[in-house]
Amino acid sequence: MHLGRTIIVAPNGARRGKDEHGQLPLTIDEMSACLTQCADAGAAMAHMHVRDAKGNHSLDVGLNREWLTEIRARFDSRLVIQQTTEAVGLYQPDEQMALVRGTEPEAVSLALRELRPNASFEKEASRFFFELAERKIYVQYILYDAADLSLYFQMLNDNILPNVGHHLLLVLGKYKKGMLSAPRDLLDFDIKRLSDMGISWATCAFGHHEHQCLSAAMSLGADVRVGFENNLMNLIGHHAENNAELVQQISVLSQNMGLYINSVEDLRKNIFCSFDS
Repeated sequence: MHLGRTIIVAPNGARRGKDEHGQLPLTIDEMSACLTQCADAGAAMAHMHVRDAKGNHSLDVGLNREWLTEIRARFDSRLVIQQTTEAVGLYQPDEQMALVRGTEPEAVSLALRELRPNASFEKEASRFFFELAERKIYVQYILYDAADLSLYFQMLNDNILPNVGHHLLLVLGKYKKGMLSAPRDLLDFDIKRLSDMGISWATCAFGHHEHQCLSAAMSLGADVRVGFENNLMNLIGHHAENNAELVQQISVLSQNMGLYINSVEDLRKNIFCSFDS
């Protein structure tokens, strides 16, 4: 079931700091203020990177549990809070899996290539993926290129991945020169096959062509992820005032395209149905 398009906000990412934008949230209270604005602007899900006292990306189980508990207490009625296991070159698969097992998120985002870096990790990764499906944790598989998508199709076909309770994030521009995406990057992925198989997917795009990429993706049926993790610029090429400005621009663009934007209630209905598909 996929009623419309879901806007996901990614407010901070793992690497950026206040030196790049003063409104980038690095604490629980800053994240709370940011998400209040983003929910008002039309976001239904938040992709949240936890930062430690020094502002560094962290997969510490205790710290993530503290953030997740507090942010969900404040926003469960307004947003689905999506935890991330992204390694950022710092963490191993066992640490990523321990994070999810120790925090019980409603939704989690993980890079398929990080949990299954080669065939020797496949058995353990598969057990983990099926465990998440059994626990009804909504999984977003992050795919960075066509090879990642091919791996996804292969693992799905071989029953190494569960065919319920997940969707995909296709990342545009991550490994391009200057990390600059363009709408044509969507052609690198077999989107027709995703559509034919009825697989729900979203996209995010690095660089100042973010909105052009996302509008192209929405026209093809995708959900979208927007925010300072991937891009700091608004549609007129200036630094956005905050994450909510980027969410608002996508929301208005969606309305102008005649697209229905999912509320958090719509999203949770989609999530619930995804476990029975």
